[in-house]
Amino acid sequence: MTKLAFKAILFSALFLSSSALQANLPESPQSLTDIICSDRPRVDCEVELDVPQSCAVTAGNTGTDPACPIVFFLHGSGGTINGFARQSGVHSAGYIGIYPQGEGGWNTGPKSSNSCDWDDFECPLDPDEGDFIASIISEVRAQGASGNVYAIGNSNGAALAYRLAANAGSALPIKGIVAKVTQLLESPQRSGPGMLNYNQPQSGSPAVSVLSVMGTDDGLIPYEGGSSSVFGGDASFQLMPTLGSMLTWATHNGCDGNSVVDDSFVTDHGTGQAIKYDFSAGCPSGVLLEHYAIVGGGHNAGGSSINGEKIDYVVAFDFINRVENGGVSSPVPSPVAAPVAAPVAPPTGGPCVNDPTWEGKFNTEHDCDYVNVDPNTRCRFENSDGIKASDACLEACGNCSSPVSPPVASPTAPPTSAPTPSPTSSPVAAPTGGSCVNDPTWTGKFNAAHTCDYIGEDPGFRCGWENSDGIK
Repeated sequence: MTKLAFKAILFSALFLSSSALQANLPESPQSLTDIICSDRPRVDCEVELDVPQSCAVTAGNTGTDPACPIVFFLHGSGGTINGFARQSGVHSAGYIGIYPQGEGGWNTGPKSSNSCDWDDFECPLDPDEGDFIASIISEVRAQGASGNVYAIGNSNGAALAYRLAANAGSALPIKGIVAKVTQLLESPQRSGPGMLNYNQPQSGSPAVSVLSVMGTDDGLIPYEGGSSSVFGGDASFQLMPTLGSMLTWATHNGCDGNSVVDDSFVTDHGTGQAIKYDFSAGCPSGVLLEHYAIVGGGHNAGGSSINGEKIDYVVAFDFINRVENGGVSSPVPSPVAAPVAAPVAPPTGGPCVNDPTWEGKFNTEHDCDYVNVDPNTRCRFENSDGIKASDACLEACGNCSSPVSPPVASPTAPPTSAPTPSPTSSPVAAPTGGSCVNDPTWTGKFNAAHTCDYIGEDPGFRCGWENSDGIK
């Protein structure tokens, strides 16, 4: 063998080794920042890649599962990727985890930090989220990751998950999403820079499986849709009703639009009752459409448990596994228990973990670990979405064993095999607690315009206000 031939073989081996998908130890993700973030209008750009040994691809050798699911973990507004590597669980699940950092959140609506108007689709100065995620997918594909692509997002992260799913195709081959505490936008049709910026699923694009979780009493993102304070008063941005959002996906995916409704689930948020709406009837093989309404739940409903199993990430991963198995439960029993004839008491010793995405609204270093140093003082802290540390940092704040009383209701029969027809005019709202209403006479003691409707725009901050009689 000549020296030239030997050098060529050596170079080839080095090239394959450097470009192939490499494994990393748990809690020690790799960085794609230099590859992805160069020449982008981003200040905080960072991308972490988390690859279990079972998913790695090395030169001349393929791991045990080269088609591991690829899962994006999308933080909420003001959040960071800190904590995902520690708590995502991808090494145990056998997934490839991707943790991208947004610019104080994701550019899915009007943002005061943007340089251009939201309808300037040619703007080169603001983050193009579709192209950002597409470039990450292209890179991991080039390294050998061949599995289906999923996204799990909370609040603003869920808004991006919907955006990615709505633009699914060759650049964004999204197989399924888990969207917590938001729904599709009714309008506008497009927003933000680039071509992958449609807000509703487009005709001819692939079917996408969706698991949705919403609180019926969410004061920030209304369950019934409409406007939200997160849009800064821009009336162009209107949310669909939650069930209307699911029906939109059912129509797009070619499902029959019927839903099976089961109100027998229990949760640790809201009134203690969760209602499951399953729109999967008539969908193409392997496509799932499921929604959990957390009755009485607020904007922290994404951190809830269903029948004792945390949505992050037991229920979420079970959903992904069922999509991977063609819509059929995996050999391991589903973590969400089968419906029963009547609500059962929620467990008091279930999984108790801190939310890895939660951070104080005034300092991104104020995560649950920071709260844990002084829980008596810091469990009152809030993030930019108004979610208190006491609700997000369960372990740090010692809120692990407070049982929620099951809903007081007459036993209901389990759902039959026949689907319940969905509404034809507008989706039927989930129960919102019966006699639980706002006092129409209450106003803040410093401003008569501060009514309960005003409180509902930012409940995490304003619910501590008082009227002139000292009533909060």
